[in-house]
Amino acid sequence: MTDFSAIFQNQYSCALLADAAFRAGVPFGAAPHGLTPIDRAMKLAGPMITVQANNDLVTILAGIHQARAGDVVVITNHSNEVALIGDLIATEANRNNLAGIIVDGFVRDTTELIEIGVPIFCKGAYPIGPLKLPQELKAIGNIGLDLMLGNTTIKSGDWAFGDADGAIFLGNLDLLEVFEWAEKSYQREESLAAQIRSGVSLGELLDLENFLEKRASNPKADFNEHIAKLGQAI
Repeated sequence: MTDFSAIFQNQYSCALLADAAFRAGVPFGAAPHGLTPIDRAMKLAGPMITVQANNDLVTILAGIHQARAGDVVVITNHSNEVALIGDLIATEANRNNLAGIIVDGFVRDTTELIEIGVPIFCKGAYPIGPLKLPQELKAIGNIGLDLMLGNTTIKSGDWAFGDADGAIFLGNLDLLEVFEWAEKSYQREESLAAQIRSGVSLGELLDLENFLEKRASNPKADFNEHIAKLGQAI
């Protein structure tokens, strides 16, 4: 059984997986720009459990409680002006061996969150938690629903991957195919990098001058097709 989490943590990146999904023709999504790890060294990978918070701390707590070891809890909310998790929730996530938490909003206790070490992705920090909000801004949340994160529909059981570039989402049934393409891309890019370090120009390796001539006569020339014929990836 392929350990997708370990392979990603040790070798791959979100950029590589996004490229691989594109080349495989597999649908994938990405978290909105600005939703990044609180510590750029943090990476996460695992099946998702979705939480629609509705400014309800109890639902967030229930989502963390129900998640299994290795899961990524993804929290969305209709308001950004609130910190949805802090140090106690992160400590519980660490005790439960969760793979990470993605918050489409803010967090607090940032220094402590970094020290705890559970990978946490968010849009920023804010000092006020949901219990301090007026009651009229709260509603009972939901766990396990299909949710919109930016322009992407995310589902419990599908996978999240995150690193310093952000987070991407892949269907559970597509992982093996995407990772097979990722390995091909990884090997090709490593070969390209080694050749560049040895003194060969990237333009030469990608036959750039020939493509520029081709595009001059055909503005619709496809660079992806061009480098694929060369057996390259970028």
